[in-house]
Amino acid sequence: MIEEGRFGKLESDVQHLQADMTEVKGEVKSLRNAFDLLRGEFLSFRTEVAKEFGTVAKEFGTVAKEFGSVASEFGSVRASIESLRTDIERAKLWMVVTGSGMILSVWGAALALARFLKP
Repeated sequence: MIEEGRFGKLESDVQHLQADMTEVKGEVKSLRNAFDLLRGEFLSFRTEVAKEFGTVAKEFGTVAKEFGSVASEFGSVRASIESLRTDIERAKLWMVVTGSGMILSVWGAALALARFLKP
């Protein structure tokens, strides 16, 4: 009889253990489902972040290209300014030579006129 009581208690304990294991299995399944959901959300988030980084990289490429064209424009403006400086220097040289020639011509004409009109 003592053994029947022990077996009854043992069966009761085993039933409690089985109920607890069933409960643990349900909790593990729900945790696994939650983990799968989180993993799916993480993967989609990672994909979105990669797309955003791609978009940002493309924008930086566009900005770099714009800076390149602006630098090119500054280069052409600098070349134009240098060309203008060269033209101004040539014009100054032309004016100095032409002005000097005119002054010498006027002096020559004045000297010739002075000789011609000399009594």
